[in-house]
Amino acid sequence: MNNIRPVVIIPTYNNEGTIAKVIDEVREYCENIVVVNDGSTDNTAEILHRIQNIELIEFDINKGKGAALQAAFRLCDSKGFSHAITFDADGQHLAIDIPVLLQKINDEPLTLWIGDRVITVKDGVAQPPRSRFGRQFGAFWFKFYTGNSIRDTQCGLRVYPLSSIIGLECYHPRYEYEIEILITASWNEIPVKSVPVHLLYLTKEERVSHFRPVRDFMRISKVNSRAAMVRLFLPKNVRKVRGLSIRAKIKTFIINEMKSNTTPRRAAGSLGLGVLVGVTPFHGFQMLLIIALSFITRLNRPLAFLGVSVSSAPLLPFWIAAGYYVGAVSFPSRLLSPYIAVVDKWIPQSWIKYLNLPVNDFATGFVQWFFGSLILSVICGIATYFIALPICRKLLKSQTVAG
Repeated sequence: MNNIRPVVIIPTYNNEGTIAKVIDEVREYCENIVVVNDGSTDNTAEILHRIQNIELIEFDINKGKGAALQAAFRLCDSKGFSHAITFDADGQHLAIDIPVLLQKINDEPLTLWIGDRVITVKDGVAQPPRSRFGRQFGAFWFKFYTGNSIRDTQCGLRVYPLSSIIGLECYHPRYEYEIEILITASWNEIPVKSVPVHLLYLTKEERVSHFRPVRDFMRISKVNSRAAMVRLFLPKNVRKVRGLSIRAKIKTFIINEMKSNTTPRRAAGSLGLGVLVGVTPFHGFQMLLIIALSFITRLNRPLAFLGVSVSSAPLLPFWIAAGYYVGAVSFPSRLLSPYIAVVDKWIPQSWIKYLNLPVNDFATGFVQWFFGSLILSVICGIATYFIALPICRKLLKSQTVAG
């Protein structure tokens, strides 16, 4: 690349206390700055309007970090910038890392660089346990999906080669966009590498976080589960198709299967059966079950495998919790007392002592989860069939017209 023109993108939402300082520090190393005001409701907008020599994108409502980044990428690409350095507005990134990233751009201009926060800062606090778990969780699954070892997939300090990533199909508008684009880029043979940057965690009083643990974790789990489906059950020739998002790869796979003498009813039934088995409480044996059932029912085995992957590890805690709550609502403990008594006798006492749990509570919860998961599996399997059927009909019709 002969014409390297970097730009720093700073998405912000209610960062009135830090945004001006962050922009001043970034300006020392890069004069091209795009700020996305993602529907801030505090004084962030007023502060930004007083700052000169920045390109400002403003959303009327909060759309999410992913939407902010995508809007900035499109603008920067249209203005002829070659690389976008993304920089958080909460003060946890240090501008002194920008020269390192600029050097990496010159060394390998086609690589997507992501910060690896390993350089400690004297005034910072210890990394919170939740952040440490999130980093390890993300690193493990990213390597599983792509084979690429990135220790800190959560870091927002990155370099995106715009010519490579601008055409990638990534749809998610919030925090999950950052893991989706890493996976999609890697699958599209865009090199993804890490570079050491500073580790700065602010105190609880100083830190401004808009991450919603339950909702955003479920959004991220949705992306991870789709990636797991692609990685585990889609043929390599589909998985390696360039320019397609995770959603598009799954769609392509379903269309290819429907071309192989698979009717919409059979395709929807295969998906529904897979989901039904995937939600059952027989974790560890679901693949064997779906293989046996696919022989008996003669449904489409690849689509059934795709359906059963809803129980992949990223979503497994959700299904366990959902099964328990369905069981608790549907089956009061007094109705399940015979089964609870059996579980009481079956559980080794060493387990109870190790887990430090009351025997009756554990047995009750286990039985409610087991029966609740069975009910939930039937509901999810039937719902999948009726949702997938019109979609499959539409896909087959569109392919017939196109052919």
